[in-house]
Amino acid sequence: MSEQSEHNSGRDLPRDQLEPIVQQPMELDFLLGQELAVCFQDLDGVHEFKTCYGDVYKAVNALRDYARLLIIACEQWKLSGFHRALYEYHSEKLCEIAGKLQRGIGYDYDQAVARCQRKKKQKQKESDIGEDALVLAFRQTTDFAVKKEENTDVFDSPWETDDEKSESTD
Repeated sequence: MSEQSEHNSGRDLPRDQLEPIVQQPMELDFLLGQELAVCFQDLDGVHEFKTCYGDVYKAVNALRDYARLLIIACEQWKLSGFHRALYEYHSEKLCEIAGKLQRGIGYDYDQAVARCQRKKKQKQKESDIGEDALVLAFRQTTDFAVKKEENTDVFDSPWETDDEKSESTD
């Protein structure tokens, strides 16, 4: 297998660069219910469909991430000529489309990425809340079992002993 075809296999693409880079919590409940009307005209006439802010937001992120993926592929696969020009052209067009959409909803992808990278640089807490909950639950069950054994008195048994049975039948 030649070096060029090895690069085109796609196995060399770095996962950390290609995973989603924008992860941010947003309060969209009040916006998700509001639909936006999107209109366009082609040879068949005017077309309109309704969508919501969250859908357009996800479309912008997907378009920009895919445009970035095309550029990374050009560099890593060492594309040249027609293939490189085609990937770069598609990347530019995807960014233009994403730009129109994000301006329409008042969203800034680059600003969101910068905010995400700042949060990523902040030191993460070294605590595992899930583990703490499991440890506490285990301790609670073992403490309960120990207390139950301590409080159980042999003489308080609800069952009759053999001696008591023989006395009551006499």
